[in-house]
Amino acid sequence: MLDGLEVTTHWEDLEELGRRFPRVKVRRNVRWVDEGNILTSAGISAGIDLSLHLVQRQAGEDLAKATARQMDFEWVAAG
Repeated sequence: MLDGLEVTTHWEDLEELGRRFPRVKVRRNVRWVDEGNILTSAGISAGIDLSLHLVQRQAGEDLAKATARQMDFEWVAAG
């Protein structure tokens, strides 16, 4: 499912992911990766960033910012 795609995961698991799935393009030092229908994140707070990215993608940046503000969450918008 992930062959040829860029993905990320928690920093503790990056090496194993690359070793076990050599056809996957493992990205390091990013909080999340958006490959269209496949999205991956690097941990819990990165998953919240990714969720807000999805809000932005579907409903616009204003709603994503408002949602982050309502959650009292400092959103890192870039993956």
